[in-house]
Amino acid sequence: MTFRLLACALVAAVLCGSARAEQVPPRDIFPQAANAAREGDLDTATKKTIEMMDTGRSYQLKRYPVYAAAAAGFARQSIADGKRDVATWAQKTATQLDPRSPAVSFSAADTAAESRNLSLAMSPMLRGFRQLFANYRTSVLSRADLLIVLSLAIAITAIVFGIALFIRYGRSMAHDFREILAKRIHGGAVSVLAFALLFLPIFVWLGPMWLVFYWFAIFFGYANGRERALIVVLGLLFALLPLAGDFAGTLAGGVDSPVVISAISSAEKTYQPEALRRIQELVNIVNDNPTLHILLGNMYVFEGNEQQAADHYQRAIQIGDAPGAHVNLGNLHFMQNDYGAASTEYAAAQKRDPNMAIAFYNDSVASGELYRFDEQGQKLERAKKIDRDLVEQLSQADGPPAQKLAMYNPKLREAWQVAQSIARRGVARSQFGNAAYFDPIVSAENPVTIGALASVLLAIGIWLIRRGTGFAGSCIKCGRTFCHRCKSGRESATYCTQCIHIYLKRDGVALQTKRKKLDEVSDHYTGMLRRNRLFATFLPGSAQMIEGRTETGMLAMLLFFFFVWTAVLAGRLAPAIGPVALTAQSAVRVVAIVLAVITWALASIPVYRRRAVA
Repeated sequence: MTFRLLACALVAAVLCGSARAEQVPPRDIFPQAANAAREGDLDTATKKTIEMMDTGRSYQLKRYPVYAAAAAGFARQSIADGKRDVATWAQKTATQLDPRSPAVSFSAADTAAESRNLSLAMSPMLRGFRQLFANYRTSVLSRADLLIVLSLAIAITAIVFGIALFIRYGRSMAHDFREILAKRIHGGAVSVLAFALLFLPIFVWLGPMWLVFYWFAIFFGYANGRERALIVVLGLLFALLPLAGDFAGTLAGGVDSPVVISAISSAEKTYQPEALRRIQELVNIVNDNPTLHILLGNMYVFEGNEQQAADHYQRAIQIGDAPGAHVNLGNLHFMQNDYGAASTEYAAAQKRDPNMAIAFYNDSVASGELYRFDEQGQKLERAKKIDRDLVEQLSQADGPPAQKLAMYNPKLREAWQVAQSIARRGVARSQFGNAAYFDPIVSAENPVTIGALASVLLAIGIWLIRRGTGFAGSCIKCGRTFCHRCKSGRESATYCTQCIHIYLKRDGVALQTKRKKLDEVSDHYTGMLRRNRLFATFLPGSAQMIEGRTETGMLAMLLFFFFVWTAVLAGRLAPAIGPVALTAQSAVRVVAIVLAVITWALASIPVYRRRAVA
C-alpha cells in the first residue's frame, strides 16, 4: 500500500513538472490571441488571453502593460474600422491585462472623446492621471519633465529680473561710471564709454547670458536688501540649472535602462517582453555583478525557463553569495517539490542576511510542506518580527500555491546604483552607447554654473569694496541721477536738489523754473507708466519688479511661465502622458492656459489701472 502511494506521488510530481515545462511563455501566447481577435474570432481570442494570464500567474506575473497598451490601441483602430464588438473586446481585455495602466485609461478617454462624449471621457482621463503618478516609470518621467519645465521658468524669471535691475539702476550705474571715467578721460567720450560699460560682456564677445550675470554683479550695491537677497538666490538657482538638466536627463534615460526596467518588472510583477533580451545583452558584457544575475534570473522565471533562472541565481551566489539569489533558488526547488533543498537555500539566505523577512517566511512554508510544524511557527514568528506588514500581505495573497512564496526583487534604488556604476565604468558603451549617469562635480563644469557663481561672488565683492564711497541714486520724482559729489549727504537721499527745494522745502522758485520741473516730473511718471504697461502686457510680473515690488512680480512671472511652458510642452514634457493621449494633452493645455491667463490678469490688470500722479 505504501509503495503504491509513493508511486502515485512520484507520477503526479513528474506529470506536474512536465506540464509546467510544457507551458509556453506569455510572449508566445499573446500573438495568438491578437491574431484571433484581428480575424474576428473573439472566443478563441478570449481563451488565449485567459490562457496567457493563467500561465503568467503560475510565474507570479500580475500585469502586462505592453500588451494592455497594444490592446487599447487595437480598440481605437477597431472603432475607426466600424468593428464595435471587436473594440469592446479589446478595451475589456486591455483593462484585464493591466488595470493600473495610464495608457489604457487615456486611450479609453480618447475613444470617448472621438465619439463626442466628453462626460464619458472625463472619468478614464482622471483615472489615467492618478495612475500616471502611481506608476513608477511614468512618475519618474513626470518628475524629470517637471524639473525641466521649472528650470525653464526659473531661467526666464532670472533674465527678466536682470532686465528689471537694469531699468531701475542703469542710470545710476552710468552716473557712477561717468564719475569714474571723468578722472582719466575728458570730453564727450565719457558718456559714450559709461553707457558702453553697462553692456561690457557684449563688447568683449560674450553671450547675452553673461550680460545678466554682469548686471547681477554691478547692480547688487544699488539694490535694496530684498533685491540683494533675490540676486543671490537667483544666481545660485541659475548655477544649479545645468545640474538640474543633467539630473533630469539621467532620470529620463535611466528609467528605461536594462537594469532599471528589469528591476521595475521584477518588483511590480509586470511582464516586459523586451526586458529579458536587454538584460541578457548587458549580462553578456558585465558578467561580474550579482544583482544583474538575480534580475536576469527573475526575467527567466517570468518566461517559465527555470533552468536558466537557476543557473543565474547560482552565478550570483558564486560572485557575491547574494542572499536574494539563495531565496529565489530555493523557490525554484520548492516549485519542483524539492522542499528539503528549498529549506537549505532559505537557511543560507538567513545566515547571509538575518533581517531578510522573506527568507524566514518562505522557510516557514517549506517547513510546513515537510511537516515540521514547530519549526514552521518559529520561522513565521521571526518573519513577522522583521516585517509584519509584508508577512500579512503574503499570507492573504490569493492564487496558486506558487504565490505563497515571496520572490526576492532587488530594490529600485540598488538598480539605479548598478546602472550608474556600469555607466561610469563605460564597460557597456560599445553595446549601449554613452549611458547616462549623474555626477554633480562633472555637471558643474560648465560656463553657466561657473558664471552664475562668479557673478554672486563678484557682486558681494564689489559691494564690500565700494560701500565706503557710496553709490549713486536717482530722484523718485523726476528720475534725475546724483551721487555724493552732486549734492550734500545731509539732504534727502531720494530727491534731487531741485525737487528738494520744490517739494520738501517749498522755497520760492521762479515760476518758469517750477513749471519746467513739473513738466519734467509729469513726463517721467508718464514714461514709467507706459513702460510698465508695455512690460506687463508681455511679461506679467515684470512691472512689479521694475517698481520695486520684486517678490510679488517674481512669483507672478514664475507661475506664468511655468504654466506657459506646461501648455507648450504638454505631450512631451510635464506630465509624461505620451504623444498619443490627445484628450489628456488637451486637458493639460486647457488647464495650463486658463491658469496662465488668470496669473496674467492678476499681475497685469492692476498695472493698467494706475494713473500718473505728480
